[in-house]
Formats: sequence, structure tokens, C-alpha cells
Amino acid sequence: MERPDWYYVDLKQVGLDFADVAQVESYDERQADDPAEDSALLVQLGVGASQVVADFGCGTGMLACEAAKHAGFVHAVDISAEMLRATLARAKAMRLANLAAHQGGFLSYEIDDGSLDLITTKFALHHLPDLWKGVALTRLHRSLKPGGRLFIRDVVFSCDPAEVPAVAENWISWMGSNTGYSREEVAQHIREEYSTYSWVMAGLIERAGFRIVHADCSLRIYADYLAERV
Repeated sequence: MERPDWYYVDLKQVGLDFADVAQVESYDERQADDPAEDSALLVQLGVGASQVVADFGCGTGMLACEAAKHAGFVHAVDISAEMLRATLARAKAMRLANLAAHQGGFLSYEIDDGSLDLITTKFALHHLPDLWKGVALTRLHRSLKPGGRLFIRDVVFSCDPAEVPAVAENWISWMGSNTGYSREEVAQHIREEYSTYSWVMAGLIERAGFRIVHADCSLRIYADYLAERV
């Protein structure tokens, strides 16, 4: 679909360059993700064999492939061709035939209206400025069936603006101790990417037409949202 000249280009890399093979190859180790945790999340979300799921910003496909073990079909969506290659390699190794990989983003991947039961996205929505988060969420809302659900996990600041310096420094320190990311890389995220405040995120979700079923912002820098299309 042809876009107007003012439309945001979501296929460009923001922050770390995940078109870089080295970044992709080190991604799982540095993220310290656990497929068992993703599987437990999917059980909690009630994913079943009749459902169609889309995972936006799928990365190396850990969550998408776990979803394919539970769901009828999974669409794994990412702007990085290298990430999608890793996703397909993972799916092949797991002998999953019910997963398709698509290069695209929240604003560019075309989904049929009312075709999805569940959308998941982990640590991807912050690549869009707030204006375009709202547009993206509206598109996701439209793609869900009535009663369909959206799960978001992302870097979200649950603090007052005056507290941002302290929260940012605490996060940088925690990331250095618990993941493979350096101070420079985490600082780049804060400086150049588009993580927002929790009250802004909640407003964007609701303005897109969702009802927030559950929100967990207790960690101050990470937040989970489960929302339902109404």
C-alpha cells in the first residue's frame, strides 16, 4: 500500500542495529530470555489450538515459536530480515509448520481486519514515537476479532518526570549486572528510542479502543499490559 509522504517509516532501525548479524547472533544471550517463561505466559493468556496469533517485533522468534506450540497459527513479524532468518531457523529446529515470518512493522505490515485472536509484542513498541504508537495501536485493534486481546511488555517509565534521572541510572546499573548490555547501549536506548511514561501508554491503549484488563507497572522501568478489543 502506498503511504503519504508524511507517514512514518517503521522499517528503519532505531537504537541498536538489528540488521547486524552480530547483534542478532548475540541477542538471546544478552536478553537472558527463557522459553519456559514465554510458554508460561502463553498458558496464562489462554492460547489454544483454534487461535491465530501475531507477534510483532518477534526478534529471534522465541516467543513466536513457543506460541506456535500452543496456537493454530502464528505470524512472526519483524523489520529485520536477519531476525526473521533466526526465527525461521528456530521454527525449523523445533519442527513447527504453523508459523510464517513477515518483514514489516506496526505501521507497515498489512493484516486483515478482524483476523487475529491475540497479538503479542515484547520490547518493540518503544521503537515508535508516541504519535505513531497511537496509530499502531489503532491498527492492531482493527486487526483483532471482537474480544481479541493484546499483550504488551516494554520499557515504560512508571515515575514522575523529576525521577527520570534516578530511574535511568538504576536501570543502567541493573542492565549491566543482569544482562549483556553495556552502559553505552542502555544510555543509547534512553536517549534515542521512544520509551514513554506509564500514564501515556495507558492512554494510548485506551484511545485506540481497548479496555485494559491488567497492567503491571510495579518495576518502574518495565510494564506489562493486557488489553481487550471492545
